[in-house]
Amino acid sequence: MKIKGKILRVKSGYNPNSSSVGSVIPLFIYLFGVAGLLTVFITNLFQKTDRVIKENKEDLEPVSENSK
Repeated sequence: MKIKGKILRVKSGYNPNSSSVGSVIPLFIYLFGVAGLLTVFITNLFQKTDRVIKENKEDLEPVSENSK
C-alpha cells in the first residue's frame, strides 16, 4: 500500500520554504561585507590619528632653562 502525499500550501515571497538557517545566509554575507568595510575605515582612522599625534609630538619639544 503506497500513500501519496499532497501539497497543502505553497508560501510565496523571499525564500519562504527553506530552513531558518538557509534563509539568513544572505544576511550573513551582507553583515560580513559591512564588518570588512568598518574594519578598513577604523584602521585608516587609527593610522591618521597616529600620524597627527606624531606630528604634534615633534612640535611639543620641552623648553630648556637656558632658552628663556
